[in-house]
Amino acid sequence: MAGRRVVVVGAGITGLTVAHRLVVDHPQLEVTVLEASTITGGKLRTTPLTEIGIDVDEGADAFLVRVPWAVDLCTELGLADDLVAPSARRASLWLDARLRPIPSPNVLGVPLDPTAVAPGLVADADLERLAGAGRPDSPLPDGDLSVGRVIRACVGDTVFERLVDPLIGGVNAGRADDLSCATMAPGLLTAARNPDGLLATLRQANRTTDPTTPVFNAPAGGMGRLVGELARRLGDRIRIGVEVTGIERTGGDWVVRTSDGTPAMAEAVVVATPAHVAATLVAAHSPAAASALGGLRHASVVVATMAWRRADLEVPADQSGFLVGRGEGLLMTACSFAGSKWAHLADPDHTILRVSCGRIDDDRHAAMDDAGLTAALAADVATTLGVEASPVVARLTRWPRSLVQFPVGHPTLMAEMDSALAASPGLIVTGAARHGVGIPACVRSGTEAAAEVADLIG
Repeated sequence: MAGRRVVVVGAGITGLTVAHRLVVDHPQLEVTVLEASTITGGKLRTTPLTEIGIDVDEGADAFLVRVPWAVDLCTELGLADDLVAPSARRASLWLDARLRPIPSPNVLGVPLDPTAVAPGLVADADLERLAGAGRPDSPLPDGDLSVGRVIRACVGDTVFERLVDPLIGGVNAGRADDLSCATMAPGLLTAARNPDGLLATLRQANRTTDPTTPVFNAPAGGMGRLVGELARRLGDRIRIGVEVTGIERTGGDWVVRTSDGTPAMAEAVVVATPAHVAATLVAAHSPAAASALGGLRHASVVVATMAWRRADLEVPADQSGFLVGRGEGLLMTACSFAGSKWAHLADPDHTILRVSCGRIDDDRHAAMDDAGLTAALAADVATTLGVEASPVVARLTRWPRSLVQFPVGHPTLMAEMDSALAASPGLIVTGAARHGVGIPACVRSGTEAAAEVADLIG
């Protein structure tokens, strides 16, 4: 591979992972990362709340531990000893205009113990089903299914609508009735097809799980440490403020055209941008791949970091926050008690919350200016937590078209995209659109893309 060149388009967590893997595993390659913005990290961003002097994440603030990719990357980067877990593990739902505890134990909102389900939380008939094995009403068909179809068939409508959809749909700002179970919750799909039944299978797995094992991790100080360490190691291989304006094929090489007029030549190009950007870049070479990428829907969301004086607002120290049911009429979709959840965000004088809004079917926030949106979210906090005072700090981060909606059949769609791109060897598309929007899924996507590059040009 000596002298072979690879260009990575995009310096979010996926693109940084691609470049890191190539540099570490194949040091003889010449790797260049092109990033249109003036910072690296994409939607992972940790910045100070200057009024308080604490750094807080503006995007994702944690990653799942039960899948290996993010944990393994942090270990490789020397961050393992600095990984922390939420100090508060209990969470609630805002349902029926009040906070109700999420039954525990549960798997992605599916209760494993019906006695832990509060009266009135789900329909009586569904509560009876939770005491059983959780077999579907009729055999589930082969292939991918929606999360809603799987859960409704195995444990009933109200378990899905009131417990599972707020969690799985909330994570993706989508409708879990429309989301691919194979992508969003493959473990649920596998368990639902087990002859023993969904609940019986999940209970058996839960019995072998240490309840003290953390579900989430994060580097102490925020996700900025992860992307910062990747960027530090890549050094001047990253060119920021350079937008890719086109990708051309000339002879056996790829030519990546850029906004600064300095093209980059390469044997392989990895496009690790949002799907709608990637669609534009690959359209000339693979209309079918561009159609697959361009057809994906995205939800726009907002994360508001807000702080109140402790004298005005205290939240339970053992609670990490709450999710909001779809039909509750609030603009807010979730509220994380950041200062209780993370020890490094605890402040003696302030209660820090991260308040989210925006769904695939609710873009009211897009029509609001910052002042109006801040006021509306503060009003939702007042409704749910009873605080009467205004926040002393409020910072909005808008993430337009940020969360991919994974339709039923998404894995097949990605396979078809790869088949279409095979006619353009050396042109690879990866990113959050492939396996999911979570940090581990993006790290996995980047790792697999790097391996594909090595296979192509090795």
